[in-house]
Amino acid sequence: MSNDDTLISQLISETYTETSDKEQPSPVIDLRNYFERKLNEVEFLSIDDYLAQNNLNMSDLMLQEQTQCYRLTYNESVLDFPVNWSIFKEIGTEDMVFVDQSLDQDFLLDIFSEITGGYTNLALVKENGLVKMVYLPEEASKEHIQWFRGFFEKKNTAATVEVEKDAA
Repeated sequence: MSNDDTLISQLISETYTETSDKEQPSPVIDLRNYFERKLNEVEFLSIDDYLAQNNLNMSDLMLQEQTQCYRLTYNESVLDFPVNWSIFKEIGTEDMVFVDQSLDQDFLLDIFSEITGGYTNLALVKENGLVKMVYLPEEASKEHIQWFRGFFEKKNTAATVEVEKDAA
């Protein structure tokens, strides 16, 4: 037996004798799932922080109570979108709505590419009653959408826990 084999045998032996004296290690962990969960953890306090950190452009959509339209002001263009049309009706009940080429039945991406001068995917996100239209680069859209989903999942879970605490 070489010195390397002896050293490895000794290390293995010490490892197993130490764990038998202490608490047994947890069952085997699927490292892929562990690291995917770690990557998807939300580390930002707000959507605004995330947008700034990732240099994502966005526009505020202001609800016009009189006309029941979301108003988008971009540069000198003003567009109103009825709250019961296309993706705008979904943001009434959802925290986030995503549109890419495969989901764009109303040609919104074409409309916004004319206004913004570039072609991007879109996400509507609602936080604290305010709606933002986020312009997402196509190549990174999936990662950003995954972050938004994680953010809202954590936020909604925390809100549910608070409600349950208050009820108890």
